[in-house]
Amino acid sequence: MVRWQRDIGEIRRLLLEIEGGREAFCALPRSSAEAMMLPAEECLPDAEARKLSYHLSLLESAGLARFSRLSNGNWHVRGLTWSGHELLDNIRRDDIWEAVRERHRQLGGFSMEIFSELAKDIMRCEAGRLQPSGT
Repeated sequence: MVRWQRDIGEIRRLLLEIEGGREAFCALPRSSAEAMMLPAEECLPDAEARKLSYHLSLLESAGLARFSRLSNGNWHVRGLTWSGHELLDNIRRDDIWEAVRERHRQLGGFSMEIFSELAKDIMRCEAGRLQPSGT
């Protein structure tokens, strides 16, 4: 059974990998590779491949990243969008990320719009604490 649930931790991980230079993802399930008599050793188990493909699709449909998809299950990264960079800038720091995730857990989840706004608000508070040094 496939669970079509958005995993915000997976979204963050993928954004960080893309920003870090990852150029492609292979989301071809191992069973599909074997059925097509392709090398399957680097393919993901079926459930992991479906999860990866689903989350890459979510990144694309949310306008956070751009990809070119090939019929062999490869997703070639064309880059993050402005929105993808903005979201990542607000959830990059581990302490901010943990604060947002904790609130997400407490409330049982919320939309990406609220998730993004909460991260922005926490970053604004952090930025407000920074006082310019006296000259």
